[in-house]
Order: sequence, then structure tokens, then C-alpha cells
Amino acid sequence: YNVFGDATTYRLTGGYLLKETGTKVRGSYATGFRAPTLNDLFFTGANNPDLKPEESKSLDVGVDQTLLAGRLQLSASYFWNRFTNLIQFTDTLPCPFPPVFPGFPNSCPQNIANAKTQGWELGFKYQILKSLAARGQYTYTLTRDLTTTRRLPRWPVDQASLGLTYQPIPVARINLDYRFVGARNNDAANTPSQKQGSFGVVNVSASYDVTNHLQVFGRIDNLFNQEYEEILFFGTPIRSVYGGIKLAL
Repeated sequence: YNVFGDATTYRLTGGYLLKETGTKVRGSYATGFRAPTLNDLFFTGANNPDLKPEESKSLDVGVDQTLLAGRLQLSASYFWNRFTNLIQFTDTLPCPFPPVFPGFPNSCPQNIANAKTQGWELGFKYQILKSLAARGQYTYTLTRDLTTTRRLPRWPVDQASLGLTYQPIPVARINLDYRFVGARNNDAANTPSQKQGSFGVVNVSASYDVTNHLQVFGRIDNLFNQEYEEILFFGTPIRSVYGGIKLAL
């Protein structure tokens, strides 16, 4: 980066499989570096040219277990992340330029000197029938700004997903997915009026392989037309329908 110079990161991973019981123990440790984006630095009225790059350290340990002759797979893991100069969009500190949105005078990305996240993740995959499979995942995340001890903005404690895949014939596939996002704080001050409620959204998709080179696909996002916001005051689309073809030569 011509502004931030060079950065070296690394990642170490390892695992051990006990074939007799179908148990796998795994873990990893990594360092990270993320430079501010062009929008972070230069988006007029919501930028901060004084941002420093974000650096991180992370580790995770987990176990995967196969049961029922491979039809059921369970997983559980613990994760921990430590950030230096974490880049977060916050409105608790003054921004260097006049805002585009007068009602939000301090809305711009800022560096949080020290922060951490940690939590647990549980998941499963289950082959119910030859043509029907289920999957699910739950993530519990605790976050802290280590300077103020407040929760980090826009990080939900609870997230989960459930899905079904139905394949009546080898060339056709239908997916039904549910995503849940728990309550979260929209600002770094954890202001009660800025708290966002939880939401759940259902998506469905399907594909059909006409030939080995041609696939027809479609999907419906937000199937039940839920009203929700990923970020406070930023709307999300209503029920949306997409379709198309893929050609592989």
C-alpha cells in the first residue's frame, strides 16, 4: 500500500483425525492486516483520511464428529479475535469533515484502539434421505471495546441459520434457507434508541442442469417479504426474484 507500506501475515492450522471414532480435532492461529477502503478514506462527508490500518490476531479450536455411518456430522468450535485499530463506522467521535447527513454529525469510520471478540459456533449436517439433506449453524459472539468496555456496534450476540436441500433427480436441486440475526447496537455508545431488534429472513433457490454445459437457475430472496434492516436507517429490499442461465464452455 503506497500509504501504509508493507504487511506480512501468517496462518498456522492443524488437525488430527481419529478414524476409529470419526472424530477430528482441529485448530488454527493467524494474524491479519486490513487497510481502510477507498470509501473509508475518501467518501465525501462520511470519510476519515486519518484512519490507520486494522491489525488482528485470531485463534480457534474445534472438534468435528461423524455419526450414523457418515449421515450426521456435528461440529463445535471456540474462537477468539483481538484487534488493534479496528475500523468501525461510529458516531461517538468527531469526524474530520462536515457530514453529508446533518442529522448524524459524527457518522464516519473510526479506529477503535483495542477490541476483542470471542464465542462459540455449533453446526450440523444431516442426510435425512438420499435426496434430502439438512444443515444448521449457530454462532454466539461476545464483543468488547477494551477501552470503554462497551459492546462493538453492529455485532449481534446471536446468529443462526437452517437449511434444507432437496434433489429429486441428479440434475435438479432446491434450497430453502432461513437466516436469523439477533439484536445489536448500531452505535459505539450503545445508545438504547439506536438498538436494533432481531430479524429472520427466508430465501429459496433452485437450479436445473439442462446439459453438462447449461444450467437454468432462479432464486427468491426475502420470501415472506419481511421488513428489516441490516444497518439502522439503511433499508433492505422487499421480496426479490432473480433468474438466469449459466453456460460453461
